[in-house]
Parts: sequence; structure tokens; C-alpha cells
Amino acid sequence: MNDLESWLVQYETDVRFPDVSGMEHLDMLLTRSRLAAVWQELTPEQQDRLSDADQRLLYHAEQFYQAIVAVADLAQWRNESAASPEEWWWYLDVLTNVPQFLVTGD
Repeated sequence: MNDLESWLVQYETDVRFPDVSGMEHLDMLLTRSRLAAVWQELTPEQQDRLSDADQRLLYHAEQFYQAIVAVADLAQWRNESAASPEEWWWYLDVLTNVPQFLVTGD
């Protein structure tokens, strides 16, 4: 298994367990950043798998964030890693505070 596939499998596994240690979640965010850096090298199937894993992360964002905040300052980690806004996974603290709006059709 090459590094790309290994990172993807690790990330897919990590997002399935929002109830583990916040330190493990920080490692997950680092893995996600590695995957972002090699996005163009991923096959279309791997890109789809990454998108599916991202959806799971977003769905459980509050749980992931609460585990992280118990052990570290996410904003500080984000600043130290120089995460851009495109690296949205480093902004779980912000994402969990965005009001959810229900859009309905007329």
C-alpha cells in the first residue's frame, strides 16, 4: 500500500470514531492536511472516498471538536500549522458555532 492509500485508509478509519482522544483527532487533522496536499495525485475513486470521509467528519464535527478542546487549543494548532481557510477541517471550532438554517422550498 502506498502512502496516499495508507493516509486515506487512516483518515477513513479516524472519522468513524469521534469518541476517542482529542490528540488522536489532531493527528487525524494532520493526516487530512497531507491528503489535501496530494489531492491531484488521488484517483477519482480515492477522491470520492475522501469526500465521503469529510462528510462523516462534518456530521460529527461537534464531537470531534469537544474531544480536541479537552486536550488542546485548536486555534493555536491551526495558527502553528499555518492552515488556510481552504483547510476547513482545522476550523471545527468555527464550524460548530455556525447557526444551522433550514432551507425549505415554497
